[in-house]
Amino acid sequence: MASPPVSENEELLEIEDIQGLVLRGYGKFKAARYLLLRIDDAQRARAYLQDLATRINRANDTPETVAMQIAFTASGLARLGMAPDVLATFSREFTEGMDQTDRSEALGDRDANDPQHWEWGHGSEAVDAMLMVYALEPLLETHVASEKAAFAGGFIALEKHTTSLAGEKEHFGWRDGLSMPKIAGVPEDPEREARKRKREWWTDPIPPGEFVLGYRNDYKALTEYPTAGFGDDPTNVLPQTPDGTRKSLGRNGTYLVYREMTQHVHAYWNYLATNSREPGDDTAARAIALGAKMVGRWPSGAPLITSPDADDPTHATDNKFMYAQDHVGVHCPRGAHIRRANPRDVLALEDRDEDASKSMVRKHQMVRRGRPFGRPVVESMDTRAIMSAPPDTERRGLHFICLVGDINRQFEFVQRAWIHSGNFDSMYKDGDPIAGGRRAHGSENPNNEFTCPAVPVRRKYKAMPQFTTLVGGAYFFLPGLAALRFIARHPSPVQAP
Repeated sequence: MASPPVSENEELLEIEDIQGLVLRGYGKFKAARYLLLRIDDAQRARAYLQDLATRINRANDTPETVAMQIAFTASGLARLGMAPDVLATFSREFTEGMDQTDRSEALGDRDANDPQHWEWGHGSEAVDAMLMVYALEPLLETHVASEKAAFAGGFIALEKHTTSLAGEKEHFGWRDGLSMPKIAGVPEDPEREARKRKREWWTDPIPPGEFVLGYRNDYKALTEYPTAGFGDDPTNVLPQTPDGTRKSLGRNGTYLVYREMTQHVHAYWNYLATNSREPGDDTAARAIALGAKMVGRWPSGAPLITSPDADDPTHATDNKFMYAQDHVGVHCPRGAHIRRANPRDVLALEDRDEDASKSMVRKHQMVRRGRPFGRPVVESMDTRAIMSAPPDTERRGLHFICLVGDINRQFEFVQRAWIHSGNFDSMYKDGDPIAGGRRAHGSENPNNEFTCPAVPVRRKYKAMPQFTTLVGGAYFFLPGLAALRFIARHPSPVQAP
């Protein structure tokens, strides 16, 4: 599908060529399965992909019973026969991989999170592609079985299960998925707009190029994207690049970051109950209060910035708030998870320019599509019930998935500078209390403390344990539909067989 070059005035996304996950979380499908694939026979795998390309759901689809999406790692594209010079046009982060030594060091993937300990995504356990199947629960197994039977040219290395929890919560007991960027350039859809009117955004719509390749980003420039030569595309599947010199393999695609992490729920609540010095006589209430300080929201989702003293479910979905009025962090600590992941208007700028901060933070946003896995400690997801439940050995956690146009500037920057770093917003030794990996004991730059500003004296929590552990991870390319057909083709005459 040839497209005209991108111009300064072109804004609307070509949603008929974009996989649906970019604009839809498929929330009505409470269950999903992620099939991690290995490719052994490129020709047979391409034949499967050619058929799959006719069934992948686009962003303008409204699926009723099932939705499927497909993404590839760099190794997967190579195994499918992509020419080395074409593969070299992808971002360095993508081609090197999440487990590359210097990168994993910067991301904080050391000690318990070291790739050497991963169950997948590293060395011989690397994967080539991921097929995501979202479906109504009674039909999910049927659809998964059908795709497993049809997949040829390799094998299903792993199956990752996910089912939504009560109250849209994650396993620690907090409502999740509340703060998302609004993507500009999405054609009007009455049904989608009706749903979005129920949501709030903390910032104005963000240019589509921040999340979808081939469009202008927040710098008013095209984010770098992969390309192919004219000889690589003899059937003219791909559009031309704006300068007309190559074919755009990246247009309408995006990079997908996937990190699977277990959540140590009992250890988390035991720490809160044992260590909380928040006000009050009720041990459970003090534990919940400290947990809320760590997260930045109460279990219902109500943000501390608007409900500082107690949970208020009427504010559960509040998202249009800023931190400038609480710069010191008495209401919402500066090290709280949501404040670190999205500092909004309070980055530690010398002149405390709120607009400059918001502008900077916009350039590090991500579209998150994560889902929990494993059985909940209690079905109700009530925090007091979770706290009082007996310990078990069940594995549970989060499939963290995000979509970005620039892996380094968006995901890696946030993970490196805001989540993992002990030096954030003028703090020292404070890492993310929820998602951060802890540096080894005795490190010269520890990140195992958490500070709660208070009047008259702040509370400092030290030697905090790690509450999540990485199971595996990888960088994927989620192609547009035209690019998927390109990937599924037989190698062109100019490529090696």
